[in-house]
Formats: sequence, structure tokens, C-alpha cells
Amino acid sequence: MRIFIDANLLVYLNTVKKPELRREYEAFYEDIILNHRACSDVLVLDEVLYISRKKYNVPYGITLKFIESVVVNYMEILPLRKAEYSEAAEILERHSMRPSDALHTAAMVLNHVPRIATEDAEFDKVKGIERVWMTVDYGGRKRRATLEGK
Repeated sequence: MRIFIDANLLVYLNTVKKPELRREYEAFYEDIILNHRACSDVLVLDEVLYISRKKYNVPYGITLKFIESVVVNYMEILPLRKAEYSEAAEILERHSMRPSDALHTAAMVLNHVPRIATEDAEFDKVKGIERVWMTVDYGGRKRRATLEGK
């Protein structure tokens, strides 16, 4: 199944330094990449660059290397064209969400991507889109990240 990867997961992969938490994000990302058809759009890449720099002070060069080595080679980057803009405008009329999230949703709808990996509950408002995020199984001493639907 196709899954759209939102910026928050990629920002965490690019910025989290605590090994235990980092392993959880890496396992979640790896599960998506290995077991699903991952995709995103260039606006997500812009958000990763901007947030990594503004909030976590990661230089653009480091984030660009991260995107080139860990992101673009492992997923399809969906286009954002006039059709996505028109769809996003309709989505904004129906739902109270950020314009960037409406553009991501439009790209998903027009490319038949039914799931999004994000912690952003704003996507729960959109019929036909299923949000998935990490859960942690604390059974025994082993922790693992798995997909969890909304």
C-alpha cells in the first residue's frame, strides 16, 4: 500500500540524537520503506529543510545530505501542479487545516495515496485518508515501532 511521508517523521530522523528514541523513528521509517510504497512531495522536503534549521539549528548542507541519502532515493516525490493547487483550494474550503497540509492532501488524493505517516491529527478530518503513526510495544525489555492507524 502507498503511504505518504509527512515532514515530522523526516525532521525527527534528521534531528533526534537520543539513541533510544532515534532507533524507534528509524525502525518506523524502515518499516514503511521496506513494506510499503513510500512517497512524499517537494513541499515536505522544504519543510524538513526549514524546520531542521529554524527549530533545531541543523545547517542546510547537513539536511540536504540527509534528504539525498535517506529520502529521495527511497520514495517517489509526487508533483505539485495546478491540479494539486485546485484540489487543495477545495480541501481548504471543506476543512480547517494549514494550506501546506491541504497541498499534501491534494497530492495524495490525486495520486491515490490513502495513508499518511504523520503525528499531525489534522489529517484525521479528511475522509478517505488514514493517518498512521508509531506505537511502542514495551513487552519485556524490547521496544519497537510499528504502524498504528488512527
